[in-house]
Amino acid sequence: MMQDLLLDENGDLAFPLQRGESTKQHQELLLVIDKGGIKENPTATVGVMNYLESEDTAGLLQEIRKCFTADGMNVTKCGLKNGKIEIDASYTS
Repeated sequence: MMQDLLLDENGDLAFPLQRGESTKQHQELLLVIDKGGIKENPTATVGVMNYLESEDTAGLLQEIRKCFTADGMNVTKCGLKNGKIEIDASYTS
């Protein structure tokens, strides 16, 4: 379980500041931020929008697994089902 400051529905810090379980929030950010979008670690993210018109689903799933693992998560499931990404991953203690 990962604890962090929580974001609102727009991706901004929630006010008043709230701290809570943030694993899903971290996963979403790792998926949607483009490669290079985090200056301190330009390879940390997937940039899923860049895969929208690609048929390289295996490459997408491999990139998700690689980025989540590098962030400290144990990925037990990463796949596509009915056009949706299905991921089961959690931070290791």
